[in-house]
Amino acid sequence: MGEDSSVEISDVELSEDEAPAPDKEEKGKIAPLEDDLADRTYDDDDDDDDEEEEEDQDGLLLVKQEKFYERLNHFMDVQRKLQERMKKIDPDNRLAKIEVEDHSGGIQEEDGMFKVKYQQKDAEGEPASNLGEVYEAAYQIKQALRDLLDSMADKVKGLDYVDCQIHELKPRDRANDKAREEYLFRSPGPAESWIYDVLRSTVICKTMKQVESVAKFLGKKAHIVQVKNRFRRPAYSGYRDIIYHVLLDWPYKAGVQFVAEIQVHHKDVLNLEKMFGLRNHYLFFRPIFAGPMRSTVETLRDLALIHKSGKIDDALMGKILEFEDPDQLFTFARIFYLQLEDYDRALEIYSRVLTLQESTIGEVHAQTAATYQDIGLVQAEKGLFDNGLRNLQKCLEIQEEVFGAYSPEVAITRSLLGATIVRRGDDGDELMEHRGALQQYRKALVIRERCLGEDHLDVAGSYQNIGASLCKLGDFQGALAAYRESLSILESLLGENHAEVAVGHSLLGSVLYQQGDFQGAMEEYSIALAIREEVFGKTHATSAESHTEIGKLLAEVQDYDEAESRHRKALRIRDTVVGRTSPEAAESHYYLGYVLNKKGDYEEALKEHKLAHSIRFKVFSKKHPDTKASLRSIRINENKQEEP
Repeated sequence: MGEDSSVEISDVELSEDEAPAPDKEEKGKIAPLEDDLADRTYDDDDDDDDEEEEEDQDGLLLVKQEKFYERLNHFMDVQRKLQERMKKIDPDNRLAKIEVEDHSGGIQEEDGMFKVKYQQKDAEGEPASNLGEVYEAAYQIKQALRDLLDSMADKVKGLDYVDCQIHELKPRDRANDKAREEYLFRSPGPAESWIYDVLRSTVICKTMKQVESVAKFLGKKAHIVQVKNRFRRPAYSGYRDIIYHVLLDWPYKAGVQFVAEIQVHHKDVLNLEKMFGLRNHYLFFRPIFAGPMRSTVETLRDLALIHKSGKIDDALMGKILEFEDPDQLFTFARIFYLQLEDYDRALEIYSRVLTLQESTIGEVHAQTAATYQDIGLVQAEKGLFDNGLRNLQKCLEIQEEVFGAYSPEVAITRSLLGATIVRRGDDGDELMEHRGALQQYRKALVIRERCLGEDHLDVAGSYQNIGASLCKLGDFQGALAAYRESLSILESLLGENHAEVAVGHSLLGSVLYQQGDFQGAMEEYSIALAIREEVFGKTHATSAESHTEIGKLLAEVQDYDEAESRHRKALRIRDTVVGRTSPEAAESHYYLGYVLNKKGDYEEALKEHKLAHSIRFKVFSKKHPDTKASLRSIRINENKQEEP
């Protein structure tokens, strides 16, 4: 797939933006279905009441704000309770006072470069060039970590071997995300060579004395690359522990070393993590805290400002826009973009960030490129696709100047360009849009294979993107080949029973379905369902997706009874897990209506289609394709006709 590195957005010209309503599925609270159906009339007129739509959007924003503040209030309350509990566990602040000196003198040079000595190494002792080499070395060095932990258990009084556990290697998808979110800007690269928690272990201490003894032992017996005493500065979730990154010698080859993680817990604090659900807070706020630009303490202060305001209004926005630190403003912009989904206010803050960055660090800078990227993505969410593409293109140009044409950062932006081109497409130019997207996806693949190696999750992602575009272009054989290549990589990296592998089987099934190979499609859908039920359980949203796929296939082969059963299973799961008024529930109602129509039960089919329409009308808009599809089905069943 060799291609030149020239920059082209699409095969079609950019048009002036008309700001269409975004198609993104909203999952906020909406009125009960029964109230909405009481006297609904189904009007085909496309002249929407703009004021009503604006009120609906404002209502959804308020719901999102309420949910965010509910989470934020609980988060802040938990921080207070954790501090109170810690005063009882450690009244003299003894754990926070533990001092451990690293032996590296810091992993960063005075000029901002990072020390090559502390990059993860491959089997030959050279800096790892991709994630695969990091994992290969991690497997080999595992025994050295085990030996260190066993020696610690021998020396620290009261510490048992069972208290010192080595975990399975960090899942590759999470390692991949971490490298991209936190280490992209480290030099020298690649980002994957700076992940220290691929090989990780935990030590659970029963007393403060044991925590102190572990610190003394590691200070004498291990080469500590860096240490974080999070009893002094807790993680953003509020959790407290001490994390050691230690340099281990490979026992089979001289000169080969690897950095592993030892996480030291106090058992009473570990119980607090489970008691207060800190893992949920960690996952929710991670997009805000991820990245090297702003410290945890600073970001917590930003959240405290929003918490103190009690609501999102012009007064709060005025305070935020007065700040002059672009990194701080970037954090606020991401809160409005990712957590509140308030795209207008997010763009207002990003505009201020961009002005400050261009006057301080200049336009040709990695952080400025990141701002252009986020602006482009937010504009796409608003339906301003041409503006979004222009800003993504600007991001790409800066990244190519800063990192070079062949870098993981450039590959990410090309993939985002491709996805945005697809979203922009309308019925008339859809094929041209997919050709433009395919061009970007293929260029991203070339970059990723060169920079990351052929066995990498991002490479698998590129093959999936290529498969999707080839499928839309009618090249089903090409799509199958791309999806199979992606699935092969996913299985080799993640194992056969993994959620992402289930997605790979589902995508293969969708192409086989479109080709008319219903038996092959059923096999792939069934494998995906089996994996999802094993990984997540039978009542998970992704299991419902598989039941829906299988139900659609069964309807195609006219097995309407079993198709109805599958759609009802999906609906039961979605009503419970996602919500009765979710777009997913509407989808299940819609396909149930279709199957009931095919069985000749027009009255029950009409009820299901009305339920689907009621949800879609509220969650999307009157002009949304799904809402229109529901309206057409209502008309057909009112006339007791068979659906096409």
